[in-house]
Amino acid sequence: MYRRDFTLSSVAALLFQTRCPSRLLSQIPSDPKADITTGNGLSGPAAGPWRRLFLDATVVEEQQGLTRQFHSAEKHSSNPIIIADRPWEGTSAITGPYVYGTVLKDGQRYRMWYQVLFQGNHVGYAESDDAIHWQKPALDIIHYEGQSTNFVVSEFDTEKSGGRCHNPNVILRPNDPNPERRYALYGFDGKAGHARVAFSADGLNWRYPPESAQQPLFTSSDVVNFGYDPYQDRYFSTWKTRDRRGRAVGIAWSKDGEKWNKPFDGPVFVADDLDPSDTQIYGMPAFAYQGMYIGLPWMYRARYFRYGEYSVEKLHEAQSDSPRTMEVQLAWSWDLVNWTRPPERNQFIPRGQASDWDRGMIVTACAPIVVGDKLYFYFGGTDRVHDEKRVQTAIGLATLRLDGFCSMSNLDSKEGWLITRREPFRTPIVTINARTQPSGSISAEILDRKNKVVAGFSRNQCMPFQGDSVRHRLQWTTKNFPEGAMASDFKIRFWLKDAELFSYLPESLDPNQRDLARFPSTGP
Repeated sequence: MYRRDFTLSSVAALLFQTRCPSRLLSQIPSDPKADITTGNGLSGPAAGPWRRLFLDATVVEEQQGLTRQFHSAEKHSSNPIIIADRPWEGTSAITGPYVYGTVLKDGQRYRMWYQVLFQGNHVGYAESDDAIHWQKPALDIIHYEGQSTNFVVSEFDTEKSGGRCHNPNVILRPNDPNPERRYALYGFDGKAGHARVAFSADGLNWRYPPESAQQPLFTSSDVVNFGYDPYQDRYFSTWKTRDRRGRAVGIAWSKDGEKWNKPFDGPVFVADDLDPSDTQIYGMPAFAYQGMYIGLPWMYRARYFRYGEYSVEKLHEAQSDSPRTMEVQLAWSWDLVNWTRPPERNQFIPRGQASDWDRGMIVTACAPIVVGDKLYFYFGGTDRVHDEKRVQTAIGLATLRLDGFCSMSNLDSKEGWLITRREPFRTPIVTINARTQPSGSISAEILDRKNKVVAGFSRNQCMPFQGDSVRHRLQWTTKNFPEGAMASDFKIRFWLKDAELFSYLPESLDPNQRDLARFPSTGP
């Protein structure tokens, strides 16, 4: 997408609005016990228990009168939140900041590493105290025409870091005994022709191991996204490859973040028969979330050549009459290899309308962050489509309620219900993430394995929920299970009327049973 040479074009830089204090947030010390997960708190405990999301069809055994509804993130009213407003951010064929990049909470501050293309490839850096208003600190690391910039890895001075970085992915490594390797910066080095990793003590001053210029982490095209998998205690990467439909996504992983292997040297995520013919997968950031993995595939609307061997000329000829837009969809997996998408294939972060700043293409940061009761998704938007000249970019924000990817919904006057899988919970309380209409409600009953109501836990004895909460504790007038029932597994029948249920989690699950068995690759 952004690896080619770029010609100059003019751009009128907009003013960058900020309410951050003048003191650099980078002077605030980091939390030495910061969560290793890229998004801080997204994954849940490494061994569970995890909230039950309705992305996975196995959560529900039976249902009636409910709809499985997928939801899109909502764009923030302040968008774009970061624009090109520094001399060293333009101008070129693609002008401005975008992510392709990383946002995370580190101690008391939010930090962002983003992409800039201007006379080469650069990693820009910004900070915020509220995750909405960002400042670009003048760092004494990389200079442009005698001025300190907010670049931390840059084509202007490759000696500083010893390399180049395309789509920067930053991962915290708090358990590394070497403090100089607390932060890892993954990305594609265009000159080396492969993915590399640099290390840093502070996330600002980076250094690539010199031998990595000749020793690739693994082979790939120019789009790579990285993350940490707490469930398997490993690092992983989704990387751009191709199949007969065009661009596609492969997977690689590593125990130490430096020695990598691929379970399959080819695509694991591709365009399929539910996609239009002009569909390719340009890249797909992924992140651990509540026991599973969420992917944000970048759907590139362009046709691919259908015959012969690859050439750049054939690639451009095949896509010349295509829309060449890019949009973000939603995907999920339990193993990083087998992926599922909603059948409707709706946009998760919708592209803008005809006159909007993000009408052309949207790409995303490698993972969202948790801010209060919401997920913050940062994205790069463009005003033109792929391969056009004079493309203006900026960074936007879209939000989603916690666990808000999918809900079981009943938004009419009729009542619907669902029965969950069996759960070994020992306290009759269930935390739900739900929303009702003013006239709606959610109640529940606890069932045995044969779907018979457990004495004392009928829906009439449930204290119904009304309102909007991401963590309401649904309870019954009966406080304890009957004697002899403590060794049992229970199901829950939720009754919904004019309501949406996003997730649930029974209380006091049996600690002697794994929340989700991750089976080896052998049959039953």
